[in-house]
Amino acid sequence: MLLAGQAALAQTATLPELKKQFESGVRTAQQQQREQVKTACEHYLAALTVAEQRVQEAGNEQVLTWVRAERKRFEEAGDMPESALGRGPLLRAQEAWQEQVAQAKRAQAERIAALTGTYMQALARLQAQLADQPAGLAEVKAETDRVLDNTVIREALAQAKPAKPAAEPPAPPPAAASAPLPAEPAPGAAAKPLTGPVTVGEYKFYPPGKEPPAKELKALHLEFPNLSARSAAGAYGLGAGVFADKDKLDTTRQSGVGFAFKQERGSIRTTARLTVACHGRELAAGSKLAVHYFSHPANSLTEFHEERVELIELPALPRGQTVVVDSSGLELGKFEHHGVRKIIKGGDEFYGLIVSLFDPAGKLLIQQCSSTALAKACPGSLPAEKQPEPLRARFGGGKQ
Repeated sequence: MLLAGQAALAQTATLPELKKQFESGVRTAQQQQREQVKTACEHYLAALTVAEQRVQEAGNEQVLTWVRAERKRFEEAGDMPESALGRGPLLRAQEAWQEQVAQAKRAQAERIAALTGTYMQALARLQAQLADQPAGLAEVKAETDRVLDNTVIREALAQAKPAKPAAEPPAPPPAAASAPLPAEPAPGAAAKPLTGPVTVGEYKFYPPGKEPPAKELKALHLEFPNLSARSAAGAYGLGAGVFADKDKLDTTRQSGVGFAFKQERGSIRTTARLTVACHGRELAAGSKLAVHYFSHPANSLTEFHEERVELIELPALPRGQTVVVDSSGLELGKFEHHGVRKIIKGGDEFYGLIVSLFDPAGKLLIQQCSSTALAKACPGSLPAEKQPEPLRARFGGGKQ
């Protein structure tokens, strides 16, 4: 209804009327997202309440402590990093929260993108009507530029699915009405689109859909470390997932009358599958991804430690190009013993990532992290590579 009303208004409205209608629609879309996220949070907290009651009735103090700690963490942080995921019914509640929040973000982006498309069409018509009125024409052009340079609008256009064509074809827009997002051309020859794998140093870059399969790839929900960092989303985009190699993890099982146990000892290598997208700008050859890897002690979810910093040099990428690359990853030692009544854990487990994109001169272009707890550790300049410490025989927990 809102889009239909805006389209009808566009036939006769003045610029202030069009602008008021558009901004009201954007505010409504943002409010709808906030309400959807609030509902998802209420559902998850309700699931924690049910879980707490059931665990308390069962007398499982270890799980009860974890559930209460998770409630406190979630109420304070309001996010769902990979390190906070549990198991069983609670994991399903956490995954439901993640999906509901992702749907709310997609829905808002699609609403704002649709509103923007209708608004651009209305401004193009108005511009045609004011062709012989220089003052009015300049105001419309300025408003077009303002909208296309707005951070919220650029993020929505980058995230939204392609919009369906409008019922009424728009009049051919003047150049200013269809101006692309501002771009910074890469030095040297223009970047060519990637149609197949490209190797730079030790890394191979793939167009989306042509990367090798990864077993049990888990997507990471990346957050911006602060509000100002979100402005980069109109120019570049980052994505990350992880998959584990357990070939060096030995598992032993034994059972008999009155006893049963499973024991795992060895190491797990976690590889990050990273996505870089050039939404509004090209990327110069020699730009780098800086990947900070963090671990947490297997017996604690509240501590984390930086294990490694990996630098990945990228090829030149044209605007509109997305590439996928696998990191060399991080190997961590682990010990876990499952008895009839007790679980003993030692060593370290993967906690999360900070992913930063820098241009060849070391200027930060975009940066995100897999948990808000990592925001304070995000670097402001290109870091040096840092290799992980050798695997330790100790399985008692965190770093000393």
